[in-house]
Amino acid sequence: MANIRKKHNDAVAEMAEQIDTLNKMKAKAEKDRSQMAGELNDIRAAMDHLTNEKAGQEKLNKSLQYDLGEVQHKYEDASRTLGDLDAGKKKLEAENGDLSRQLEDAESQISQLNKLKVTLATQLEDTKRIADEEARERASLLGKFRNVEHDLDGLREQLDEEVESKADLQRQLIKANADAQMWRTKYEVEGIQRVEELEESK
Repeated sequence: MANIRKKHNDAVAEMAEQIDTLNKMKAKAEKDRSQMAGELNDIRAAMDHLTNEKAGQEKLNKSLQYDLGEVQHKYEDASRTLGDLDAGKKKLEAENGDLSRQLEDAESQISQLNKLKVTLATQLEDTKRIADEEARERASLLGKFRNVEHDLDGLREQLDEEVESKADLQRQLIKANADAQMWRTKYEVEGIQRVEELEESK
């Protein structure tokens, strides 16, 4: 009876140790899941930020393209005006005072428009480069986001398995306690009967 009781106590201690280990593993899994959920939220926020910036850059890009088109039209108009003025200059040398001033103004305007055209073209290239860099960064963040989601799914599955294992061990512990109680009761009854038989035989 002492051996059975010792075996029972050893089995109960072992199961309790296993349950404690599973509880620690569960706590670690919960901590890892919370950490990954935080990282997932950070990545989502970064992606939203990049999406908003990209929309702004695209809007600026369209505006610059429109401005560049307007400058091009003005440049062509000014070029035609310059040609007309140059032709009129040859015909009206005597009256070239006013025409010369108009020609100088037109040339100054063309020069300014050329500079503006170069500036807008540079800004357009910069905007395209920034948009490309943001697209690459967004793709990288999307890859990280998917990896974190995959890891989080794995942790959920591992946690479910550990919870199921813990429940199974608890059922085994309850059954072992019930069996031990049954055997303890049986041996106590048989022991009492044996003692009574020995006393009667005396």
